[in-house]
Amino acid sequence: MSCVAWYTGSMQIDQLFEFVYVLIARKQVTAKEMAKHFGVSSRTVYRWVDALAVSGVPVYALKGRGGGIAISGQYALDKTVLSEEERLAIVSSVKALNSLSGNSGTGANARAAEKIAALAVTDSDWLEVDFAPWSPEGSTVRELFATLRDGILRKRQLVFDYYTGDGKTERRTVHPWKLVYRGQAWYLHGWCTARRAERFFKLTRMRNVQLTGRPVTVTRQNAAGSAVQAAPKPVPQESSSSRYDSPPLITIRAHVAASRISYLLDSFICSGLTPRRDGSVTATFTVPDADWVCEMLLGFGPALEIVSPKAVREKVLALARALLKKYK
Repeated sequence: MSCVAWYTGSMQIDQLFEFVYVLIARKQVTAKEMAKHFGVSSRTVYRWVDALAVSGVPVYALKGRGGGIAISGQYALDKTVLSEEERLAIVSSVKALNSLSGNSGTGANARAAEKIAALAVTDSDWLEVDFAPWSPEGSTVRELFATLRDGILRKRQLVFDYYTGDGKTERRTVHPWKLVYRGQAWYLHGWCTARRAERFFKLTRMRNVQLTGRPVTVTRQNAAGSAVQAAPKPVPQESSSSRYDSPPLITIRAHVAASRISYLLDSFICSGLTPRRDGSVTATFTVPDADWVCEMLLGFGPALEIVSPKAVREKVLALARALLKKYK
């Protein structure tokens, strides 16, 4: 490697590897494309090709129309460090992360995916992850992720408007720690200055998110000390949902019309589906003991009937009566 570095002059070792990664991934490129990629002249690119060839890497130049720079299809970088399965796992993870970066196709995540994919022999394009909704507003989700990522990595405080569980809107200042995906939803985990405690903020409830220039001073390591210092000053009470406490769970049995089974499976993880004579299905699923569950179940209308527990059946019935009264 030192011989190659000497022969290539100003070419850095990371550039050398990236040069090979690009060739493995794209099979053949022009000197002009490589020059633009690395910000050097075409003459320098050909000098790099010579250096790699001298070191034993099967890189060669193709002359004439349709020519360029290529690498032997049988060549692969050293695979002794990671197994093929491990390489595929890393590629898939990087690609999934790249879908949230807000700069798909560019940036460090994209370059990392391209480099690591070159190490895998098996097709690495088996997984695609996109957390953006189907609506045209999907691009705003990636922009939000990019802002939150910058706040976490650059250790800068965030400010945003937040819709709480009781319907209020409050301006929050947060020392961000990490992003968490759980229960089909994304959360920002960090220290809330208004509550002087760590909190989980649901991303769908956040609006007008801005990155401040103020550094993060409360970390997960010193959060306990910050809480003790802030304890003497009373704070407003807040619903448990924003604290991200795990609510108690209940198991529901319900009869579901065949036409709505797929929608039930989209909403809940069903542990049992038993066909009935009338064509409907008895479904069993475990959910948090929360009001929003009953409201969601009511949305299925007459296509769903709660069998048990009795308390959930009565709550859904009460909601239906209140809805009927409002529309009357």
